[in-house]
Amino acid sequence: MIRIAVSAAIVIFVVFMLVWRTRIAANGRFFDNYFSVDQTRSIKGMCAVFILLSHVCMYLADTFPSLFLFKYVGAIMVAGFFLASGYGLQYGVMNKENYLKGFFSKKMLSLAVPYYIINFFYIVTNHMDIKTILASLFGYYLWFMMAIAIFYTGFFLCNKLFGKKWSCVAMTVFVLCYIVVMNRLHFGFWWYNSCLAFAAGIWICQMKDSFTAFFKKHWGIKTLILTAVFAASYIYYCRHNHDETLLTLVISLINTTTFAVMLSVLSMKIQIKNPILYFCGGLSLELYLTHALWITWLRNGFWHNLAPSLLDKDAVYFFAILAGTVIMSVAVHIVSGFMLKAVRGISYKGLEKNAKI
Repeated sequence: MIRIAVSAAIVIFVVFMLVWRTRIAANGRFFDNYFSVDQTRSIKGMCAVFILLSHVCMYLADTFPSLFLFKYVGAIMVAGFFLASGYGLQYGVMNKENYLKGFFSKKMLSLAVPYYIINFFYIVTNHMDIKTILASLFGYYLWFMMAIAIFYTGFFLCNKLFGKKWSCVAMTVFVLCYIVVMNRLHFGFWWYNSCLAFAAGIWICQMKDSFTAFFKKHWGIKTLILTAVFAASYIYYCRHNHDETLLTLVISLINTTTFAVMLSVLSMKIQIKNPILYFCGGLSLELYLTHALWITWLRNGFWHNLAPSLLDKDAVYFFAILAGTVIMSVAVHIVSGFMLKAVRGISYKGLEKNAKI
C-alpha cells in the first residue's frame, strides 16, 4: 500500500509542480519577454528536480514504478541547463556594458565556490586516493562542472578573439570540437550528448527577434513538428542509449537540442510561475551536485549507520534523500554567498588600491 501511495504521490507532485500557477497566453497571443530571468530560473529548477528523480530511479524504480517515467530524462534536462546558461551569457554580452570585464571572477567563482564546498564532502566521505582527489579538483568526477567551466572559458575567448559579429559561430565550432575531442578520448556519452544546447541558447538570444517572428507564425504547426522530432529521437535514444555508436550520438544530439529549442518555443505561450520551481532554480547547481551524496550516504554512509533499520525502508530512504538534498543545498548556497561576497570585496578593495597608486 505504501509503495502505491508513494508512487502515486511522485506523479501527483510532478504534475502539480508543472501546472500550479502556470500561465498560458490566450489564443493568438504570446508573452513578450518569454525567456525572462524568472522563466529560465524556473526551467533550471525543473531540470534539477527531474535529474534528481532520474538518478533516484536507478535505486528505487522497482519499489516505486512511477520513477521509471524519469529513467531517461537526464540528458534532456542537462540540455535545459546548457540552454539557460548559453542564453544568459549571450544576453549579458548583448545588453550589459563591459560584461566580459571581470568575467572569471563573476561567473567562474559562482561555479567554483559551491563546487569546492560540495567536493570537500565527496573527498572526505569517499576515501579517495591522491590521484582521484587531484582529478576531482578539476571537476572530473562531477562532469557537468568541468564541461560548463570549459564552455564558459570558450565563450570568453570566442568573444575576445572574434568579437560580437563572429562569436556565435566561433562558439558553435568550439562546442563541436569539444564533442569530437571528448568522443575521441573515449569519455562517456553523457559528457557531450547534450552540449549543443549551449550553442542553441546563444543563437536563440542572438537572433531573438527573427526566432520569435518565425515561430509566432503557425506556432502550433511548428511546435507539433518539433514535438514529433523530439519524440522520435527520444524513443530511439531510450532504446539505444547504451549503444555508443556515431548514429546514437547524432540522434542523441538531435534529441537534446530539439528539447532545448522546444523549451524556448513553449515559453512563448506557457510561463512557469510555480514558486517551488523558482525556489529550486535558485538552488539548481547545489541540488544538482548534492543529491548523489545523499543517495550514497543514506544507504552506505554515516547517516545510514545512525538508523539502518529505518533507512532500509525505501519510502523513508526516498523522502530522506529529498530532505537531505534540499537542506544541504540551502546551507551550501548561504555559505557560498558569504564566501563570494568576501572574496569579491577583497578583489574590489585591491582594484581601488591599485587605481589610487
